[in-house]
Amino acid sequence: MLFFVAATAAACLLAGCYSFTASTLPSHIKTVQIHDVDDKALDPLLANNIHTAVVDMFKKNAGGIRMVNEEANADFEITLLSYTNKPENYNSNSDVETYRVTIRVSVKFYDNVKDRIIYENKSLSADGVYDIQKNETEDRHGQTRAIEKLQDLIIANALAKW
Repeated sequence: MLFFVAATAAACLLAGCYSFTASTLPSHIKTVQIHDVDDKALDPLLANNIHTAVVDMFKKNAGGIRMVNEEANADFEITLLSYTNKPENYNSNSDVETYRVTIRVSVKFYDNVKDRIIYENKSLSADGVYDIQKNETEDRHGQTRAIEKLQDLIIANALAKW
């Protein structure tokens, strides 16, 4: 478990070919509240890992924005809508070689000062493939890769809106 948390944290720090800074946000946004993930998929560990990844994303890319627990200039909400883990490729013996993890979320970034949505996507999905032939696992590899892609998609799509 500790290895998974460390691996997820390391992946989060290294993830993202896009970035944003506090200066790309509206100037009146000084604080943000990142709410716990609303878990419709009933996977509390995954929901927690997504929340941690979003917090890390803000810390890394918008260090000038303070994270608070109430009365923030902006609220960031995520709902974990669904999660799947399905076989993707088989070898000649019909044994599964790779699986594809798919995470689907709803994201809303709301400006409380101007009373408007900064960014919203009601069905954002990302996937991560893992190879059991290489001793990769669903939680350490597949989920981590999907969460990294979610971070990139949130940043890339939100940038277009700010």
